[in-house]
Amino acid sequence: MNEVTQEDALRQAAALVGHALTETEARCTVLAQYINDREAQGPKTPAWREALGELHALHAYRSRLLRRHSIIQQALEYPVGERPTKVALPPPPDRAVPVTQRRVQVQRRAQRRRS
Repeated sequence: MNEVTQEDALRQAAALVGHALTETEARCTVLAQYINDREAQGPKTPAWREALGELHALHAYRSRLLRRHSIIQQALEYPVGERPTKVALPPPPDRAVPVTQRRVQVQRRAQRRRS
């Protein structure tokens, strides 16, 4: 029985996602050109609106593919059982500052209204 290793499966997945990205980007290019050509010709037609909707959907699909590709690449960088180098996480943002600032802004507005 021929077993596929996890690394082989990840490489296959990366190739499939790469191929899907290439096809999606090619379709986006064609649609963008069509949309651009139609815009120059005047009023927007139902076909133009449909092409625009498809382009937006393809952009969303492309974004998801890019995220998947990034996750697959990260998985390939660190073999099973290995952990990435320990790097100190950045400190959490100080959320007290914006809250205090908002309070001051609200107080100033209230003072202005009273004046």
